Amino acid sequence: MKKRNEKRNQPQKGRYAEKSPWMILVPCLLLLGAQAAGFLNSADQRMKDYRYQKGGLVSPEIFVIGIDEETMMEYGSWQNWSRSKTADLLIKLNEDPDTAPAVIGLDIGFFGESDREADEKLAYAASLLDNVVTTSYASFGTQVEEASDGGFSAKEAVATYEIPYEGLRENVSYGFSNVPVDSDGIVRHSLYSLITKEGKQEYSFAAEIYRKYTGQLPACVESGRLGGYVDFAGLPYDFYGSETAGLSFSKVISGEIPAEMFAGSIVLAGPYTTGMMDAYYTAVSHDVPMYGVEIHGNILQTFLEDNLKQEAGKQTELLLTAAVMAAVLLCLGIRQVKISLPLTAGITAAYWAGAGAVYEHGYVLPLLYPVASGAVLYAWDMGLQYVRERKAKKRLEGIFGKYVSKEVAASIVEGGEDALKLGGQKKDVAVLFVDIRGFTPLSESLPPEKVVEILNRYLELTTKAVFDNKGTVDKFIGDATMAVYNAPLDLDDYVFRAVKTGLDMAAAAKEMEKELEAVTDKKVGFGVGINCGEAIIGNIGTPSRMDYTAIGNTVNVAARLEGQAKAGEVVISQAVYDRLEGRIRAVSIGKRSLKGIAGEAEVYRVEGVCEE
Repeated sequence: MKKRNEKRNQPQKGRYAEKSPWMILVPCLLLLGAQAAGFLNSADQRMKDYRYQKGGLVSPEIFVIGIDEETMMEYGSWQNWSRSKTADLLIKLNEDPDTAPAVIGLDIGFFGESDREADEKLAYAASLLDNVVTTSYASFGTQVEEASDGGFSAKEAVATYEIPYEGLRENVSYGFSNVPVDSDGIVRHSLYSLITKEGKQEYSFAAEIYRKYTGQLPACVESGRLGGYVDFAGLPYDFYGSETAGLSFSKVISGEIPAEMFAGSIVLAGPYTTGMMDAYYTAVSHDVPMYGVEIHGNILQTFLEDNLKQEAGKQTELLLTAAVMAAVLLCLGIRQVKISLPLTAGITAAYWAGAGAVYEHGYVLPLLYPVASGAVLYAWDMGLQYVRERKAKKRLEGIFGKYVSKEVAASIVEGGEDALKLGGQKKDVAVLFVDIRGFTPLSESLPPEKVVEILNRYLELTTKAVFDNKGTVDKFIGDATMAVYNAPLDLDDYVFRAVKTGLDMAAAAKEMEKELEAVTDKKVGFGVGINCGEAIIGNIGTPSRMDYTAIGNTVNVAARLEGQAKAGEVVISQAVYDRLEGRIRAVSIGKRSLKGIAGEAEVYRVEGVCEE
């Protein structure tokens, strides 16, 4: 039972002792609320870009022929082009049916009629083989928005829908070239289909090319999905060849690049110069823009490889974040930082790695909030720990601040409860008792309020003397004061400091006597008794009322010595005298019988300290 009580009274050493479960839930709720509201969504998307979008190998089935700077230099500005140039490309590629591309996708809008001869030539060239897909374009009444299932939707129907001119559309397939851009200006998603103003379902440029190539729509389009996340297979210029030497539109027409190299493949042709304003930053490259025709190439490769990614819905994202938080909270319950910190880091690292593995199997998981939750919760918990430690130090200051000097109190606060060994210990100490001689007659001659005022002045004087010599005020007993030296913290030269305190008290009392002459003719003074030796130091009392004090024979002798001192005298024991012989001036006042102490004890009166 005794050991159990001692353990109960000892301070908690656990890192998370006294932790409030409600306080640790605050950042959890804030993070989940922020995630639900979509705060930092752009940051999450960019983290996904970094984690998931690596680029890879572009499909050997897809080629991009670019209307590039070299082509512009040869044929002139795009605005001055005739559609006959595009017709020349189709004629060149389809000249031999045996080596013709399987599909030619023209990422060029041929809306409305222009030059009749050029329009007829282009329609003729497209009719040579049934392998041409061109673009349409939709204008929406509102911005395209991400839906809860990870796809895309528009709140209003398509406002306008432009399609190829009449003569051309009889000989080609077409699909809309619209590609949505996220709020941060990055292309990450693709629209698969939409409903026109007339209620007709139309499909994307890449979906129509896929249908022309395979004979059927992509499975995701057939299933009714409106759009999805694009896993970019190529970086900018990968489908084209290189930034400086690619598949130039003019070189294919001139024959410098042989048409036979595109046999049976998918050829995409479109703007490939900054002046044509068809370049976008993408998830796979935030620094180098990608031309629209290559974006369609990436979407098309996604269809061909059936590499469609499904983004987690909002509820799933919140559940994943909550699961990571729960795991981190379990780790934070571990007392040892060297275990809890690596475990917390391991959880976030495992989620990061797991999200990458899951992505390879077709699912896009959130990253920012699950990964950040580990760091946020750990930092929050460290903050709570700091606050708890500050409160504990303040509590210690409250306990000891009235009994020790500021320097000693600061040492106690810095060392914490472990440094105090509050459970109890044997220690060599010096003990001082001081009592006011003549206080009873004084109190009978003055009003109560004046008596209390004078008593407080005397106690303030004794306390200051103790603090000045780095002692600890143990307690006040009526008009008496008990002080201990070398406890609770170790103190150098503590026996001498105790004697010096007694002398300081006696000197200060003489000054105060002069002040009392103005209000009373009663004489008062201090009687001081000092002893040193081993005592038991610790918390003494009951669970409801405890005092940190010293007990034992050393303390009892000090109290009895104080009873032997006359007003203005400082008396010490033989033990004190032996330790300070040569450092203090003291005379023996004989052997005295001390109440409760066996035998007689030699008692000395201190008259001062020796000059060093």
